[in-house]
Amino acid sequence: MKIEMLSSIEPSEASFILTSFMPIPRNAVTLLSSAGGVGKTRLALIMAARHVMETGEVSALWLTEDYPGQVRAIFNAMAADGLVNPDALPKMALILDAPPQLAKREMGLFKANYDEIQKIGDRLIDIGARFVVFDPLLAFYGGNENDNSEARVFIQAFAEWAKASQITTLIIHHANKDGASRGATAFHDGVRARYELSFIVDDEGEPDIDKLEMGYRKCALKKDNWGVRKHLWKLTDGKDHFEIKIATPMHRPEPKTEGMVVIDFPENVA
Repeated sequence: MKIEMLSSIEPSEASFILTSFMPIPRNAVTLLSSAGGVGKTRLALIMAARHVMETGEVSALWLTEDYPGQVRAIFNAMAADGLVNPDALPKMALILDAPPQLAKREMGLFKANYDEIQKIGDRLIDIGARFVVFDPLLAFYGGNENDNSEARVFIQAFAEWAKASQITTLIIHHANKDGASRGATAFHDGVRARYELSFIVDDEGEPDIDKLEMGYRKCALKKDNWGVRKHLWKLTDGKDHFEIKIATPMHRPEPKTEGMVVIDFPENVA
């Protein structure tokens, strides 16, 4: 047991990355939650590219739900639209291995796989990575999604790893139907910051088609332990939510009437 008197410890403030875009704590774990198809991976690519351009450090992404060629095509389209800087590409690494379960039940005990976590950290340090994205959380988690005790083991292992390896970590997690992080509250409790990404809605609660067409989403800070808010508020005029462009514009097709074939189906067909 290592014990040190508080009076002998030098004071230091928490530090952050991406303070001019979407602040997250350095060398800690941040959770980004969203429903499927909203654009979590695109936002993660923007964050990774911006980190490269701001620091010159490598960003690594373990995107288990997307093929590498698809990720590159998305990046190219985003670069053409000015959402990412193509100069970041040489320092953006994709991890291609199948995701290991970094916490699972063994012989009746649920525990973190610290050896595997350490190997991942060592490899990322070898390539100079200081920002890493794990997408999605459940690809690396072998426990019950709704069990707080198991979720706590998993997320605490990540927190300890991020601190020891000095790697800023973003974990992407699916949201429930209300937009909040799905499953155990320990996932939320164990991270230092959490953002939610969602579609922008109109006054009637329906997706704002114009905003969607332009590639905009709503992002909201839902947890802040270390002071993300003091940096975020400088960008948002004191608000915890903001609109962010993460996708290239889409164009709704013009309605077609000429040349359409109308088929009449007879009623009461068995």
